[in-house]
Amino acid sequence: MSLFTDLSIPQLNISYKQPLGLFINNKYVASSDKKTIETVNPATNTPITSFYAASEADVGTAVAAAREAYETVWSKTSAEHRGALISNLGKLIVENKELLAAIETLDSGKPYYTNALGDLDQISQLTTYYAGGADKYSKGQMIPVNNDKYAYTVKAPYGVVAQIVPWNYPLAMASWKMQGALAAGNTIVIKPAENTSLSLLFFAQLFEKAGFPPGVVNVLPGLGAVTGSSLASHIDVDKIAFTGSTAVGQKVMALAATSNLKAVTLECGGKSPGVVFADANLDEAVKWTAAGIYYNSGQNCTANSRLLVQESIYDEFLAKFTRHVQEEWTFGFNSDPFDKSCTVGPVISKAQYDRVRGYIEHGKTQEKLSVKHMGTDPQNDGFFITPTVFTEVPAESKLFQEEIFGPVAVLQKFKDYDEAIALANNTTYGLASAVFTEDIRKANFFARDIKAGTVWINSSNDEEISVPFGGFKMSGIGRELGESGMDAYTQTKAVHVNISKL
Repeated sequence: MSLFTDLSIPQLNISYKQPLGLFINNKYVASSDKKTIETVNPATNTPITSFYAASEADVGTAVAAAREAYETVWSKTSAEHRGALISNLGKLIVENKELLAAIETLDSGKPYYTNALGDLDQISQLTTYYAGGADKYSKGQMIPVNNDKYAYTVKAPYGVVAQIVPWNYPLAMASWKMQGALAAGNTIVIKPAENTSLSLLFFAQLFEKAGFPPGVVNVLPGLGAVTGSSLASHIDVDKIAFTGSTAVGQKVMALAATSNLKAVTLECGGKSPGVVFADANLDEAVKWTAAGIYYNSGQNCTANSRLLVQESIYDEFLAKFTRHVQEEWTFGFNSDPFDKSCTVGPVISKAQYDRVRGYIEHGKTQEKLSVKHMGTDPQNDGFFITPTVFTEVPAESKLFQEEIFGPVAVLQKFKDYDEAIALANNTTYGLASAVFTEDIRKANFFARDIKAGTVWINSSNDEEISVPFGGFKMSGIGRELGESGMDAYTQTKAVHVNISKL
């Protein structure tokens, strides 16, 4: 199989050369065992192409390349120069924005105009942020101990960092990790999700074009059980960062612990509440909560999939929510994610389609819950699921407790603040939350009492690249974005200096 193939996206009149090989030492190479993975367009259920899948031996090769680059070049590269290279990368991202977004849409099914282009805007902003932060956020501290001694701290990079990213935001989640780790002075071996590897494989060559030395960035597509497990257990990987399900995150943490006790950052699942009080601006609450669950087809770890509404406005909220979703959240013309009117794309795969449909059928037939389908599933071979909401769902319901990861919301009413916060915290997850109220005291009480890493007040799912992001409880460990996005990739070294005369 060739290391490149010609692909076209006729909706945008785009033709380009897609890399298919592993990216190691600034070169695309075949996998050592020549095994491949086929990737499928989820909007049509048709194959796009196949690419090479990294073996355990390939992981060893990439980690060795990253180690060599770190020890001989990257650890000796000034923070200012690292920032300049990241700035070069940012310019290339802008130049290739439309193509990168198109590859994302082709491979993941996310709507091009309303999702994919927005992802690239955030990636561009984030890259500029870390280009500027490379020589500013890695500063240590001087500590005057006494007249004869002082100490200082150094924020030292870990060295070789492994990163594993999910399929719901292939380039965005990769960039959340890569740019901060590079700015902090680490080298990288990163694994994209096996069903959305194309955009990161194309993206890899931009690092070489930006001037990054060979081995600093290595991209290894492959199966989680092979490539991911090998990275998590590799004895010469100093740190691993993972975004994905809680179940897989637990496995990554176990492998890290039983290998070399490598440092771990985990961003895992969520079942975020969106709490709407009676004094909220109802139209705004409807708009934000609909976006919070149906954007990206509900495939968001932070999706406000549990909507808790005060009982006095419950019926009004449901009526407005239903009408808004029916008008604004559609599959577009011919259920094509490249159509400008498309706001809901397919879910990622047949497996995910069956999983989400399984939850819907369970809610209908096993729990006998009331359900509203706010549209009709298109009659094609793609993995489209119409926006759905279950009403008056009890807290013990499987649909209330488990992460569905699709365009399915559950709606429950509450009487007062105490019941609202109890319901909101009634989950093993703690990634994000949203509250809608015009009462500033109530909003701040909620922010204090909710057990979640992110709280949105009168909005939902509007991340900012300068603000830390991460979860409580089983939603993960550590933080990304902002200064935390560099701190996560450094460890503190303390230096004691004795200036006394004996």
